[in-house]
Amino acid sequence: MYKKPYFSIEHWENITTFACSIRENPFLIMNSIRLKDREFELFLPQKHIWEKIQDVARQINTDLHDKEPLFVVVLNGAFMFASDIIGLFNYPCEVTFIRLKSYEGTGRGEGMKEVQGLIENIKDRHLVIVEDIIDTGHTMSHLIEMLKKQEPASIKIATLLFKPKALQVDVNPDYVAKEIPNDFIVGYGLDYDGYGRNLKDIYKVKD
Repeated sequence: MYKKPYFSIEHWENITTFACSIRENPFLIMNSIRLKDREFELFLPQKHIWEKIQDVARQINTDLHDKEPLFVVVLNGAFMFASDIIGLFNYPCEVTFIRLKSYEGTGRGEGMKEVQGLIENIKDRHLVIVEDIIDTGHTMSHLIEMLKKQEPASIKIATLLFKPKALQVDVNPDYVAKEIPNDFIVGYGLDYDGYGRNLKDIYKVKD
């Protein structure tokens, strides 16, 4: 049985106009969003993020063009950054993915963690750890200590975001797309209680 369409001609014209605007401007953004019980406002639009990632990619290409690096991507948050940064690397490389899991009894704090997923032999390899954000630096510091035990040739850190004012240990990332203040943010791989990773822009929580 024929059913009346959900949209009128006017509605379809509006949808078509919106779709065309997206094709013409892939960096179309929203100024504010709501995730669960929190409101967020635009902090870094996708266009700005992409420009910064290109800058980092140029540095990595210059430094590692003859090293055949192994990119070690820290899940879950770094997946979008890793996809872009590795896609811009123009020389031979390998990619692996790891997760950092707290040992039993340490909860969600800065306790000891173990690496899950690293099956490659990294001895004498040039590693690039790809991370979404470095704040206190505890997790990154512990990860580097664990990787050094396997005697890689070198370890470099590429992070999308860096909060220098939140840093509590001696961690110096080699490649930083953007330094930011100590705000709570979501988007571009970063989440709030599991939500927001798919956002193409980065948002900070509203005060």
